[in-house]
Amino acid sequence: MINSVSSGMSMPGMQSSSSGQQKLTTEQQTLMSETLSQFDPDNLTEADALSIVETFSEAGIQPNGEFADAVAELGYDAKEIGDLAQVSEEGQRPPPPPPPQQSSEEITSLVDYLSELVEETLATSGSEKLTDEDKESILAQVFEEFNIEDQSSIINTSV
Repeated sequence: MINSVSSGMSMPGMQSSSSGQQKLTTEQQTLMSETLSQFDPDNLTEADALSIVETFSEAGIQPNGEFADAVAELGYDAKEIGDLAQVSEEGQRPPPPPPPQQSSEEITSLVDYLSELVEETLATSGSEKLTDEDKESILAQVFEEFNIEDQSSIINTSV
């Protein structure tokens, strides 16, 4: 629930009220109004909610009672925005799923293919060194053989 989230850290530009919650500044209230006016409260999508949460977060706007009231005055439900954006009780989105793991067989296959291409290219050129053109050609062949996008890494190094 987004309106039950509390924070122990103070954001710049926010003042504490007597209840201990962060008080919205005039600038933050204006930003909230301008941001929410770009969306339809009856047809809010996940992408809309994510954009709203990101904008508010970047402005140091933290969900609390005053926040929920201000959002409600603008025709929105703070809880619905948080639910659509998949914001947890701690105010964070859940982590994305881990990327698929590469098997050692895939890596071995790639290395074997790469070695084969390097040996063939060196034998064909009669040289002991690869030119930049040779390297680009080999890389293009590896990308094509293993269906790797141009901007991707050959080996998945994420943990």
